[in-house]
Amino acid sequence: MLGVVLIGGGIGLYAAFFADAGPSPSPTPIKGASPVPPPAPANMARVEGGTFQMGRNDVSLNSTKEYDLSQYPERSVQVKTFFMDKTEVTNAEYADFVRDTKRPPPSNWSNGKPPTGQEKWPVTMVSYLDATAFADWRSNRDGVRYRLPKEDEWEYAARNGPQDTFYPWGNDWLPEHANVDQGEGGSPKPVGSYPKGASQLGGILDLIGNVWEWTNSEAVIYPGNTKLPPIPRGQFVVRGGAYLEKGSGPDAITATRRYWFEPSKQDKWLGFRLVRDEK
Repeated sequence: MLGVVLIGGGIGLYAAFFADAGPSPSPTPIKGASPVPPPAPANMARVEGGTFQMGRNDVSLNSTKEYDLSQYPERSVQVKTFFMDKTEVTNAEYADFVRDTKRPPPSNWSNGKPPTGQEKWPVTMVSYLDATAFADWRSNRDGVRYRLPKEDEWEYAARNGPQDTFYPWGNDWLPEHANVDQGEGGSPKPVGSYPKGASQLGGILDLIGNVWEWTNSEAVIYPGNTKLPPIPRGQFVVRGGAYLEKGSGPDAITATRRYWFEPSKQDKWLGFRLVRDEK
């Protein structure tokens, strides 16, 4: 088992008691003003784009652990504004998908339904292929295009964009901020159970712990990394760690940790969340 970002803006409103004076004139745009950004969709957070330092340099280059070496070296990456699910996709929403599409349910369900009491748990036992099929279904349902996050988008959100923090809540590990340290006998918890762990940029929950999350990025070695052996083609990156990860110590899970699996991989600690482009 693995040790393994709102710009508000607004235009002032005329008070209601001026209504009988006739129709209000259209406001004159302010020259050079930025356009008002669209509101975040329900249950999603708007992550303002920018540039951040992806990865990290403070790793032991003598390590034999892929999940250590794969974070190295850090580099400047630019990310466009996007929207991200505030929580991982739940069993309840995935059940709607299964019912509508007749796709086989996760293997830990019974009669096409998640275990009673686990409806708000993040869905698990889903592959990359399952997650992308779900994204297509939700896109058709809502009339907008959802997708899995790219790896750099995921890390950007979890590190609060240009702040480059190592956790969604800051730079230091804090207890009761994530569902970790449960070991093999542990389990996910209902999404949003750790509000203290919300990201500073957008209030996104469970980016650390609960379940590992699929991204839409094929695994590659970071530019300049000569310590990591070649990664087999066709592997997709997962991020965020799960309930069984360590919160502190040499194997602690952080927002820079990454691993990868074949797209058919399913496991009890592996789920996902979706994003959509701003435009």
